[in-house]
Amino acid sequence: MNSTDSALPSSRQQVPMSPEIQEEIDRRGRSVAQLQRDIAARTERLSANIDELVSRVSPQRLAKDGAAGLKASILTDQGRPRPELIGALAGAALAVGFLLWRARRN
Repeated sequence: MNSTDSALPSSRQQVPMSPEIQEEIDRRGRSVAQLQRDIAARTERLSANIDELVSRVSPQRLAKDGAAGLKASILTDQGRPRPELIGALAGAALAVGFLLWRARRN
């Protein structure tokens, strides 16, 4: 072990290789250094993927994306309320007004 190994947690320190594993590595023609580089590269890619997934599902990002989607569905590109939304709200207000008028009349 070198001096950097002692600073690593036990789960990340090098484990002595069994003769069977060394024999398999030799048979496949890959060196230990190549395997270590491959493992390090895969670890970095996995770490980047996990970071990306965590940022995609963060509550702040989801809330921000949801608010942006709602705003886009309510407002036009010029920032004005959509005409169909105004019509739907006016229709709902008329329906409620009619129902209240009719309930008081009876």
